[in-house]
Amino acid sequence: MKRYFFFVFYSAIIFITGTSLLFAQDTRGDLQLPLGTMTLKAPAHFQTEKSPVNFSHSAHFKFSCMACHHEWDQFSPVKGCTSSGCHEKLKPSPPSGKPSQNKKIISLTGAYHKACRGCHRSQLEEIKNLKKQGNSEQNATPQTTGPIACDGCHPATPVAVENSIDSLSIPLGTMTLTAPDGREAERSSVEFPHGIHFDQACQTCHHKWDGSNPVQNCTTSGCHDQLEAAEKTRNINDPKNTRYFMAAYHKACIGCHRSLSKQEKMLIKSGKIKASTPPMKNGPTHCNKCHQ
Repeated sequence: MKRYFFFVFYSAIIFITGTSLLFAQDTRGDLQLPLGTMTLKAPAHFQTEKSPVNFSHSAHFKFSCMACHHEWDQFSPVKGCTSSGCHEKLKPSPPSGKPSQNKKIISLTGAYHKACRGCHRSQLEEIKNLKKQGNSEQNATPQTTGPIACDGCHPATPVAVENSIDSLSIPLGTMTLTAPDGREAERSSVEFPHGIHFDQACQTCHHKWDGSNPVQNCTTSGCHDQLEAAEKTRNINDPKNTRYFMAAYHKACIGCHRSLSKQEKMLIKSGKIKASTPPMKNGPTHCNKCHQ
């Protein structure tokens, strides 16, 4: 299975200034995901007091694409942050005392600070909670999060501009998943809508991907290359079947779909969201819904 995502790499100035070619689709229907580091600078017509930010794009592939690109439809080219109607103001306007008749537009600085520092603070809180709970894995392998203080992103002495030209081609739309070579399929192939899963982190499925090299197929040697179940029951939770390709697919897909349904029910029960009509589609959990 190849790895997915966005655009032919452009400089970070284009990334900020609103050019709609950011996630450019090529003639094959793939997008090019920029790897490495990009330097984020405010548009030229903005006067800024802080130095540019060297942003590691690759280090953020463990998060959902939609966490930052929150209005992307998962298919069209992604617009720059300062596009009209988005974060086109560098700083918030002074209070006027009059109620706004239009949708509130968060400033560019506000959007970045809320997204970046907000996420870093949230991660830091999670790390502290894990330590309080005595999480042995957390204590054995301390995790770090991104900077929160100003100079963590905006150093007093500006660093050299880093705009990597490396990218990775990833498919959009639907992919057909078939049984691996050497194994006769007992059910029909699965039409997997790759594009609509960009609201999940890449590494949710591609859990061994390092964020830079091409993604290996799920049945690559050393991964889920076991063609037959170790147990006749094909128990997907049996540790002996961890490398069994079908158990890996079923555990990942069905497990995620069930988890989403459970979360939805809990939110409805707590009153945080209302039940929708028709109900939300959280992915199939029955055989004939995937194998049609």
